[in-house]
Amino acid sequence: MSSPPETQTAEPHRPPAGYRELMRVPGFWRIAAISMASKLPPSMVLLSLLLLVGRDYSYGTAGLAVSSFMIGQGVTAPLRGRFVDRYSPRAVLPSLLAGYLGSTVLLVLQVRAHGSDTAVVALAAALGATTPPVTAMMRSIWHTVADARVLATAMALDSTMMGAALVIGPVLAGWLSLSVSGVAPFAVVAVLTAGAVAPLVNTPPARSPGRPGHWLGPLASAPLRRLMAADALFVVSLTAVDVVLPIYAQQNHAASYAGLYLGVMSVGSTLGSLALGAAPAWLSRGPRVSVLLGLFALGTGVLALAARFSPQAVLLVCPVAGLLIGSVFGTLRTVGGDLAPDGTVTETMAWLSSLDQAGGALGAAVFAHLAVVNGGSTALLFVPAIALLAAATGWRAAAAPTASSAPDS
Repeated sequence: MSSPPETQTAEPHRPPAGYRELMRVPGFWRIAAISMASKLPPSMVLLSLLLLVGRDYSYGTAGLAVSSFMIGQGVTAPLRGRFVDRYSPRAVLPSLLAGYLGSTVLLVLQVRAHGSDTAVVALAAALGATTPPVTAMMRSIWHTVADARVLATAMALDSTMMGAALVIGPVLAGWLSLSVSGVAPFAVVAVLTAGAVAPLVNTPPARSPGRPGHWLGPLASAPLRRLMAADALFVVSLTAVDVVLPIYAQQNHAASYAGLYLGVMSVGSTLGSLALGAAPAWLSRGPRVSVLLGLFALGTGVLALAARFSPQAVLLVCPVAGLLIGSVFGTLRTVGGDLAPDGTVTETMAWLSSLDQAGGALGAAVFAHLAVVNGGSTALLFVPAIALLAAATGWRAAAAPTASSAPDS
């Protein structure tokens, strides 16, 4: 009697090949757990701060506190990343964590005592400026432990985790603030931040002692500067969509669709990231960033066209328009790490995060004005052009020499 076909013994429901390879990386589960823990605090702190300050102060003051936190975090992120790259994390991370926890306690006490608006805003800025750069460090660690075969999968997984954190974090922060107390989410954020920092204290420095880098750090690399510009332009276009769609919904008597638009785009983004992580070789050659940005521009073009028809048509297109968002973020980080000069990966990731915040602020301000003055459907017409500009800007960066190349003089 012949034996059963060998295919019958195959394991069902196995992860796709890209993820199976990634799971074989030594320490994968530990790194993934720390990475997820590092992404929840940033997704919780903005809403937590808004609700804490807004309870006893005007919402104008609360908004200013949130802005100050973001400015403090964005302006100092590259410097904090540089310190981690150039010095021992054992010296840098505990100092930042102590400043972060101290700023948190002082901020809560100041709000509880109903201190001056100036003190609250200043402490919010200090909280942002002392945030340990754990998220940037985790992306740097993925670049260290993952080889070229699975790096794209690791970055796709990182983007998926960030997308999940942006859903879970605000929900958890809102529930804790409104159902427990305004201080509760800060306690959770402090515990998660300390828990993410502790395992990273013994991470070796990225640069060998005695090898100081260029004073400009990663900005000395022209290809990397182009990649950073492409990242900022992409975030401008993405934030434009996030801001314009709710305004468009209100202008077209479909206000109930505002949250749905952004929600289904996030679902599309998560699915797209997972798909790219499962097949990292799909864009393993050529200008990966520009290909994805070009496809994103096409998706936003279809979205702008749908806005000319009806709010329902926009809802149907939103998942398609969002399909490549997470993949673009992940690929920007992958190529950014490849292009980063030796020993500057954490600082490079910090620069990309700062440019995300700057691009987001610019996109929100400009496109909110355009949508109010000219209408949401008209404002959407400008988004594909910015995405295409990002694709053109990133074209040469994606095809440039990798991290081992010397910085431009």
